[in-house]
Amino acid sequence: MAVLGIPYATAVRFERPRPVPLADVSECVAFGPAPPQRPGADLVPGSPIVDTDEHRCLTLNVWPARTVDELRPVLVWFYGGSFVTGASSQACFDGTRLAAEQDVVVVSVNYRLGALGFLDLRALGGSVANLGLHDALCALRWVRDNIAALGGDPRRVTVFGESAGGGMCAHLLASPLAHGLFRGAIVQSGVTEHTLDAERAALVATTFARLAGAPSSDELRALPLDAVLDAQTATIAELLPTVGMMPFHPVIDGEVLLAAPAAALGAGVATGVPLLAGTTADEMRLYLDPALPPPTHARLVRRVEKYLGVGAERAEQIVAAYVGDAGPDAWPAIFGDNEMQLPLRRVLDAQAAHAPVYAYLFTWEAPSVGAAHAVDIPFILGNFTDGWAEFVGHDADAERLSAEMRATWARFAATGEPGWGRYPVTMVWGRRSYVAPEHPFTRRLAALAG
Repeated sequence: MAVLGIPYATAVRFERPRPVPLADVSECVAFGPAPPQRPGADLVPGSPIVDTDEHRCLTLNVWPARTVDELRPVLVWFYGGSFVTGASSQACFDGTRLAAEQDVVVVSVNYRLGALGFLDLRALGGSVANLGLHDALCALRWVRDNIAALGGDPRRVTVFGESAGGGMCAHLLASPLAHGLFRGAIVQSGVTEHTLDAERAALVATTFARLAGAPSSDELRALPLDAVLDAQTATIAELLPTVGMMPFHPVIDGEVLLAAPAAALGAGVATGVPLLAGTTADEMRLYLDPALPPPTHARLVRRVEKYLGVGAERAEQIVAAYVGDAGPDAWPAIFGDNEMQLPLRRVLDAQAAHAPVYAYLFTWEAPSVGAAHAVDIPFILGNFTDGWAEFVGHDADAERLSAEMRATWARFAATGEPGWGRYPVTMVWGRRSYVAPEHPFTRRLAALAG
């Protein structure tokens, strides 16, 4: 039986999580409230998140394994949502099927979001940054200390997550404070290359404080919660052209993070920790208007010039490579590869020098968006509910693929390897799955990387 809403810490605004004594798990029968947030863009299915609480949101949930006479591998899930939305209570993140079928313990974690989780207070007179990552580290310490009582093996813990959740896992892997808290990491379409440096984090903080009308960390602590969320929304809009879509994001703070993931992993911070990572084939199609026709060749070249900051000749070479590979879908392919594929390659290359690394590509075509970002979410935990079945085109092949992926994630948690060769060998998951000797996009990625 699931143990839900276990408090692992209390959340005091703009302070590190404060661990709490172990709760009586027999009383933990309902999900805890989510961290405060505003509704996100309605791009994928999911129940609206309505139950939030700023101070009681730091809870986790445990789905025990089928076996009770020996400790089982543990998979710890971190949700996505651009670091501003999400909750472990969402139906698609239920761990029942994965735990029972694969005989593993599944844990899901709430962590603070947006300004409350990722505002760098140091620029405003405070002393801490990366509170969302501090939350995750606190939850992983709870798992280390307590999961054996719920049937989990603290020596075989794997973190996994998708999108911002994958980014959480990548940044945890890159953190020296996470040493010994998990044995493996699975990064699904993770945000790996938008880590803020001190200068950009300070810009986010000062912009937020100005828009909130509260120039110091003490004044921000005193604001009504709605004023914090209003300023957060306004900051995202104002900084989109300069900082990007996710200004509330992990930052290199000299404590949790000494460097961005690729650089930290290249320096050996996670030596010996196996990594399984991949993306969907059409990541950024989720964010493009499907009604718009493909751009003409000349317009595509100009767009690539501006987007990548390259000259006309270089843009022409890139466009030629992508038109030859992706045809009329050249722009979504360029956009997705630059935002997701190339950054992931850099992470894989960095970690491969220090640990076993395994790669995958998810190619399942959803009816309206293809193999876009987030289409893989219901396949991992096996929950085609809440509108996901219709969204992804659920059928017998989807069930087969989902079962294969669940078994692979469990195998990786148990053994540290997924069942195919190390990177650059790539498992291609889809209606027809196969193992490729290298990533199917290798040639066009080389053209894009130059």
